[in-house]
Amino acid sequence: MANVTQATMNLAIPSDEISVRPSAVLSEPGAHLSWQERREWFRARLQDSAVRGVGPDEMAGHFAAMPAHYWERVNQEDLVWGLETIHGFLSLVAAPNVPPTTPFVDWRQLTQSGQTRIMLCTWDRHGLLAKAAAAFSAVRLNILEADVFTRADNVVLDVFCVADADGRGGASRARLEEMRFLVEGALSQPPRFASVWACLRHKYCSSPVRVPPRIVIENDGPASATLVRVEASDRLGLLYDILQSIADSGLNITQARIETQGDLAHDSLYVTDTHGQKVLETCRLEELRRNLEAALTQ
Repeated sequence: MANVTQATMNLAIPSDEISVRPSAVLSEPGAHLSWQERREWFRARLQDSAVRGVGPDEMAGHFAAMPAHYWERVNQEDLVWGLETIHGFLSLVAAPNVPPTTPFVDWRQLTQSGQTRIMLCTWDRHGLLAKAAAAFSAVRLNILEADVFTRADNVVLDVFCVADADGRGGASRARLEEMRFLVEGALSQPPRFASVWACLRHKYCSSPVRVPPRIVIENDGPASATLVRVEASDRLGLLYDILQSIADSGLNITQARIETQGDLAHDSLYVTDTHGQKVLETCRLEELRRNLEAALTQ
């Protein structure tokens, strides 16, 4: 781990070593509220509260730039954590001699569930989520849940819930540090060879397919993106294979909801073409389905 930049080590302080201020944890808005009403509820609660290092302009930018589905899902604690994470990323890439591709990674241990929650912040780019997922599988961490939030200013905040693939509960600090190193290397330009090799390692030790995968592609909803639903037997590297198939199809992921129930993964992903529109061409939809089927049955 000596290759991790000093700037990263100084700024990306894991939150399992930071106590959350009592003032940051308040009651939550009602489930009946619209996303706009939830956003204004949070804005009112935070306008008189100090979030570490985050100034009023930075906070106003966050409220203006985050997408609707963020405000539908976020709670008070994650909102504060997300603000601090994005602030950490912007401070990191503004530091001298730090490449702009460097991500900011933070985590918290969930003692009751024995899982680990991770926030990753960086600039949006094609294939970003697939590279992050590959780094998790490379250090034998299973992604149980994931949410993707892309701000209007091209800042991405990805939230993961992971567990040790060997069944030992949450992720150890050593594995998390290794994962951060691999993500940083995978996103660098050019990518580090060690990261590329490690992130493909799961392909040589994947478990056999136990349940035939199910792929549903929908364009009937009101969203301005194509919905891809995938159900498949969970295994190490599964999410990476799904996400890389979408990237190889030349499509972008605008929103994702990843859930694992027992041994079955239920993934919902919204994808668009290079123009930010639904994928309507039959040939492109067929190519996407073929790529997904090949990845899920290999």
